[in-house]
Amino acid sequence: MSLRTLHHCAVAIVFTLMGTAAMHGQSAVEYGVMTSNSAGAVASVKLPVPKMGLPDSPSSAGPSAASSSTPIPVRTPEAAAKTNRQFFQDHSGPDAAQVSLRTVPDHAQAWIDSRFVGATPLDLKLAPGHHRVMVRAPNMPESVREFDLAAKQAQFIDLPQK
Repeated sequence: MSLRTLHHCAVAIVFTLMGTAAMHGQSAVEYGVMTSNSAGAVASVKLPVPKMGLPDSPSSAGPSAASSSTPIPVRTPEAAAKTNRQFFQDHSGPDAAQVSLRTVPDHAQAWIDSRFVGATPLDLKLAPGHHRVMVRAPNMPESVREFDLAAKQAQFIDLPQK
């Protein structure tokens, strides 16, 4: 083999190795850009969070918080409960079932299908189907019960706090 052929083979091997290293570096950069963009897109997603306190705790957005330059409507737990009860009423349909929810002690905070509906005792109209009720009271563990409602059924639910 001549020296010239050996030199050409050596040059070809060097360029091949440099080319693969460059392609590897390019793919690493592109991967980094892709993952940082997708992570940035995920991090930039903002979920809407209602401005209201928990029903059993004082609200952090009281009347004095509404005195900023842009008025933000203050939503109280009572207003949320009223809205949610109206939602169930509006979506109950012509075959609505009547539910009476009672707890011992009274005035436990109640959620139906993960929507706050107020303090017990409560009388609600719900659509027929499967529902879940959860109640909480201070210094008491929460109680959960799932139930099914038939069309135009009257259901009495008594949940004693343990």
